[in-house]
Formats: sequence, C-alpha cells, structure tokens
Amino acid sequence: MKSPLNRLCLVAVMLGLASSALAACQALAGIEDRTYPGGGTGPSQDCLDYCKLARTVCQGTSTLYSSDETCLATCALMPPGERGEPTAHNTVACRLNQLVLAQQTGESSTIPEYCAKAGPGGNGQCGSNCESYCQLYEAACHADQPQLTSAQYDPATCAEKCKGLADTGSFDATADLAGDTLQCRLAHTSAAAVNPTEHCSHAQLQAQTQTMPVGPCVDDPATVPDCNSYCQLEFSECQGAAQVYESLEQCHQVCGALPAGAITDTKENSVGCRKYHSYNALVDPVTHCPHTGPGGDGHCGSNAEPGAVTPTGNCVSYCILLAQACSKAIPGLAAVASFENKFKNRAACTQECDLLVGAGPNSGYSLDPLPEGDTLQCRLLHVSRALSTPLAECPAALGGAPCN
Repeated sequence: MKSPLNRLCLVAVMLGLASSALAACQALAGIEDRTYPGGGTGPSQDCLDYCKLARTVCQGTSTLYSSDETCLATCALMPPGERGEPTAHNTVACRLNQLVLAQQTGESSTIPEYCAKAGPGGNGQCGSNCESYCQLYEAACHADQPQLTSAQYDPATCAEKCKGLADTGSFDATADLAGDTLQCRLAHTSAAAVNPTEHCSHAQLQAQTQTMPVGPCVDDPATVPDCNSYCQLEFSECQGAAQVYESLEQCHQVCGALPAGAITDTKENSVGCRKYHSYNALVDPVTHCPHTGPGGDGHCGSNAEPGAVTPTGNCVSYCILLAQACSKAIPGLAAVASFENKFKNRAACTQECDLLVGAGPNSGYSLDPLPEGDTLQCRLLHVSRALSTPLAECPAALGGAPCN
C-alpha cells in the first residue's frame, strides 16, 4: 500500500508540477514512512538539500552515507538549526554550510576536510564527534538498546567517556564499518537510524556486559595493541579516585616497557589485557582501573616468575618495569641505585616483592591519595616515574624513602 507521501508524489508527477517537487519525490523513492521533525512524514527541505549535496560532493573515500535513505533518516535525528546562524553548532544547517563551501571550492585536496565536518560527527566544526555520536545514538537507539543505564550514560557522561575512543579525524561511510574507532560507531549509528535492530549493538561504546565491544567496531585480532589507543582510553576512563597514571606521558612510558600481547588478552600481563580492562572501566572505574595500571593488580598478569614464593598480582609487572627503568646501564645510576645492584635477576626481585604489603591481587592501586610507605603501591608509583627520571626516582622505586 502506498504511503500518503508517495501518493502525493504520484499525483505531482501526473499533474506535471514543478521540477523541484518532482526531484524531491524522486529523492524519496523507496524510503519507508517515518516521523520527521515537526511531526510530518516527509523530510525537511534542509535535509533534502543536505543529502543531495552529501551525495554529489562527498564521494569515494569521503562518502558520508551508504544511501539517501540513511542520510535522510540520520538528518532527521539532528538538531535542524537555521540557515545563516553561526556555523559552529551540531546542526543540519552547519553541515549544509560545510557542503556548500566544499562545492564552492571544488578542490579535491580540501573536500575530504569539509566532508568530515559535514558528516554525522561534525568533526569539531559542527559539534564534536563525541557530542554528535552521543546525541545520535540516544535518538536512534536508546529506546531499544540504551548505553547500559541512563544513570551511567546521560549525554554529558557519554561524551566524556567517548573521548577515550580512537578518532581518526576523517570519515568514510564505506570504509569506517570496522575497527575500534569512533568513526566506526558513527557509521553504524547512522545505519541504526534506518535499522536499529541490526546496528545499535554495533554502535555502542562497549558491549552491555562490561567487556570489550562486540561486532565490527573492534580491532582485528591480528592487530598488535598499541600505546596510543590504550592510553587514550585508559586516561579518559580512569580519573579522580580511580586514576592510576599521573599523566598521559607516564602511561605511554609504562605501556612501552610492558609486553604488548594480543588484542584478545583478558588476563595476561600485557598492554592488550590492560586495554580490555580499560573498556570495563567505562562502567566500573573503581573496580577495573587498578587492573589497567602498572602492576596489573592480579587481573593482567597474575602468574609469578619461576621461583617466586607465591603467585602474586603485581610483582611480575613491577620487576619488569624496575629492570628497565633502573638498569645500571643508565649513566650515573649505578652509583645511586640500580636493579642489578640489588637483585640477581627478575626472579629474585619477584621473591622479595612477594613479601610487600599490596603485592597480591585486588590491591586497588590508585593515586588518590598518592601511595607511600613500605608498600608495593608506593614502589609502583616511583618506578612509573623512574622511567622518565631514573636518577631521582629509582631509590624510592627500590624501597628507599618515602617507600620504606
């Protein structure tokens, strides 16, 4: 049965109405009835203009939508704005303006930049990618698949947590359908405007059960975990009482000293495992942020070195970091304190570490307040610092003041 809009289009064609009306009808061919802003069943003129330009200007590796239907359905979920308003807003009007600029310049070198700003994310010009993602996901998916609970994922909280995702700064709806990126989630959120049942689960920040994301928006299993994506995610999710690194730079330094492992790691002493727990921290930072920290807290590396007294949660990682940060090969360090001066090997380090307070799993490592005293947590703090300033920090990392 034809929709009222399709019947009107048919009448328009039969009566030979204006070509602009006919073009609008043609643009809607095959698009199912849906409710648009204002309560009608047809798209606004701004959305028609926006989607026409998106299709004609942004092509190839700058494609914004997989189809006119997806574009019009996504556009209907965006704040409309008004033409002529200041352009730095998360609105259809802002995106339409970017497409007009792209069309006017006509330069192949600048079109991808304009198109990314005109896409569903806005790319910092028409709203931030995270702001737009959270607004679109809420509109397209919340009724069927909310981002866990409203208390955890109100729009402001969602936008903050979203900052931990890798953002490529570009957009291609044909290529950004896989990979652990914000762009992948934006592509599937747009698709969810037409088919929420299939695409909302793909578009989520993470899976519903406190784990890594599921579906296409994940890294290929063959991908080697990298410090950029891990530290961006970890440092965004683990703040305040759950903070485990003093700076993004410190996270990178610790990450670089640990085994990379695999993307699929969930309990190994690796960067891959720590990224897994960083995703868990989206929901429960107090519990999971210690697992992302320098020691692993018994969840990322609970197997002891050969000869250790007991299989502990933090000592293997501590001794790996200590051996690298406080090596006697560092100029001037041997005269102060070095790993080799104190331990025969890493197994000996682990044996001594086993006896410290906080050596076991679930110690709850946090920098709020800064740990001190004769504890492994104090030494983990100072060995993390020692990776950049060994002469100043290795004495404490080895058990000197204030870690005594």
